[in-house]
Amino acid sequence: MKENIVYIVNPISGKLSKKKKIRVIDNIDPCTKPKIIFSKSAEDAEEKAQEFMSKKYLVVACGGDGFINIIAQKAIDYSCNMAILPFGRGNDFARSLDLDTLEKAIHAIKSRNFKSVRYLSVVFSDNSRISLTNAGVGLLSEASFRALRIPVLKGPLLYASAALISFINLKSHKYVVTTESQEMEMNNLILAGAASEYTGGGMYIAPDARKFRDKLNLLFAKKLSRLQAVKLLIEVFSGKHIFDHAVTNTHVRSVKIESLTSDRWSSIVSGDGEYLGELPVTIHLGKKALKIAH
Repeated sequence: MKENIVYIVNPISGKLSKKKKIRVIDNIDPCTKPKIIFSKSAEDAEEKAQEFMSKKYLVVACGGDGFINIIAQKAIDYSCNMAILPFGRGNDFARSLDLDTLEKAIHAIKSRNFKSVRYLSVVFSDNSRISLTNAGVGLLSEASFRALRIPVLKGPLLYASAALISFINLKSHKYVVTTESQEMEMNNLILAGAASEYTGGGMYIAPDARKFRDKLNLLFAKKLSRLQAVKLLIEVFSGKHIFDHAVTNTHVRSVKIESLTSDRWSSIVSGDGEYLGELPVTIHLGKKALKIAH
């Protein structure tokens, strides 16, 4: 017997109206009346997920990466299965699971074949978060911050536009990067740890993300001119950037990042297209299971 199911929906994610989102959910199982809850805030989504997971419901997170992140954190805390409907503008987590179309995601909800998936544990001095895709600092974080303020565009065009805006005041920042094997001081334009391949609505940031089962993919790009940075951005769409002389592509069990720069952008840590916190931060693969309908 299948468990009860509830759809927790971000009413403002993506381009679909509330009415169209309801229509999509209604059509998943036309023989039943689905339980649909439109969240009022991130805190409300968190509370609703906790409420229904404690009652052993299958919770379907209907939104973008940031919204799915909220539900996933509760699924990890309560050791519950969950499912997703990619209603966001980027949908990088869904893309990494080959669930980036509504048809694929609906098939996964119906089949209820749950698989453990990779994610990052992002640990700050006073709290910890998760990231389902990647977490980092520098240009990617600045672009993610700016993308949240661009209402019209979506997908790679949105994040590429945000990155190009960031190029106006292009800066590298000085960091101390500590892994299990070494400590390095470096000037970086981008510094990111990845559990899966995509960021920025389909940018192929970490083609080697899954090369090692027990390691995250650590990527960083040194200081570049604006022209070189534009070239690197273009390469990210195909994954060719990992062969660029300016990029280091490696794998580690854990990385600690500290800033030696006072610039406000240097310390902002982002993940799943959202603000996560401020440096210093330690990032490693999450150890508790996260099971998603796949």
